[in-house]
Amino acid sequence: CLSIQYTIYSHWTFAVSENKALCHPSSVDSLSTSAATEDHVSMGGWAARKALKVIEHVEQVLAIELLAACQGIEFLRPLRTTTPLEKVYDLVRSVVRPWLKDRFMAPDIEAAHRLLVEQKVWEVAEPYIEKYRREHIPESRPISPTAFSLDSLRMNKCV
Repeated sequence: CLSIQYTIYSHWTFAVSENKALCHPSSVDSLSTSAATEDHVSMGGWAARKALKVIEHVEQVLAIELLAACQGIEFLRPLRTTTPLEKVYDLVRSVVRPWLKDRFMAPDIEAAHRLLVEQKVWEVAEPYIEKYRREHIPESRPISPTAFSLDSLRMNKCV
């Protein structure tokens, strides 16, 4: 499975490296025009196009990371991970089979990318995220007598 590692690493590196160049501020490319009578040309359109390209690259990187994580889980079988991660793993495996030998990976990366863009991964993970938020956000926990809050300060000043 050496080509799996190489493919994932080279595609990931390309996307991240190109993003570094694309994130260079477009405003530094502004040139004077009309015989130097106008000293600024808006590069907003170019900046927007570059931002969209960066987003596309980030989506590709996330798809690759998702595939790598699922393959990592595969290597640790028969061990199991948390329920939310198992659900995401099952979703990915519904469209991409595990790598038991080298193969062309572009279709797999595209399938994982589609899961992200179509928000399928979010749909699987979101109920668990919401459950975590409900159980862990400070406002939903009982107030501790030693806890500090701005409300407790306000109440003490009014008394």
